[in-house]
Amino acid sequence: MTRFLVAIGNEISKGLRFAWSERLQILIELPMFGVFILLLGPLLGAGADIVGGDVAWRLDNHTTSVMLVWFLPFMFFYMQVVKMFWRLLAEIQTGTIEQVYLSPLPSWLVIAAGRIVAALIETIVVAAGTFAIVAPFTDIRIDWSPAALLPASMIMLAGTGVSLIIAGATLVWKRIQLVNDTVLTMVMLFSASAIPLIAVPGWWAAIGHFFPLTDGVGSLYRTLFTDQPVTDPWGVGGLVWLIVVSLAYLAAGIAAFGLGERTAKRRGTLGRY
Repeated sequence: MTRFLVAIGNEISKGLRFAWSERLQILIELPMFGVFILLLGPLLGAGADIVGGDVAWRLDNHTTSVMLVWFLPFMFFYMQVVKMFWRLLAEIQTGTIEQVYLSPLPSWLVIAAGRIVAALIETIVVAAGTFAIVAPFTDIRIDWSPAALLPASMIMLAGTGVSLIIAGATLVWKRIQLVNDTVLTMVMLFSASAIPLIAVPGWWAAIGHFFPLTDGVGSLYRTLFTDQPVTDPWGVGGLVWLIVVSLAYLAAGIAAFGLGERTAKRRGTLGRY
């Protein structure tokens, strides 16, 4: 147990050092996140006004609050998946990827542990910065509830699973940034079906269940903005969909990383860029 904890602690420390080295990049990106909310906020839920040519460019506090609940889980997903890709690619390029196999832990756990805590801290920083940018323009009203910890945890598991899928593919093909960006775009679009600000076709909402963030965002919306309990089993954000999809992505991520790892070892290209 001591060796296990030491190994986990070392990987978390390593991940935090990587995150600290990227602090300038995050600070440069931070205003963009706040501006995204400020520009998109007045348009969501205003379809009838837009069609009628009568759009008042103002932020509604409820709409903006819901947008933040949608946007921040996606930011964690972004930080986890994208940064995992670039970190792994950097280790391949610098020839340090083999250090993963010096740990007593499974290689997928070493890779995941080194990223998830850093992604969580980066998301908190982005959340605080985004709130500071948006708050002067409208009143943010989000009633925190301990029940939100369940969907937040499931979002972290699903994000970790997807990042491991990307990591496994990176070990084999290396240059998959376009695939990475496509996955992020699709996840962002389909997770929009979980909030009532955007009307989507029925097939869109149905397919959205199979994407990693949709039911996590839906469950957060239920918990923080409605009187529905987090334990309701069905519908967007239902407990069954939330748990099954999140655990399925985590299992798929572990399997995909193992497959990519074995393929790269068999080809002798594990540390070759």
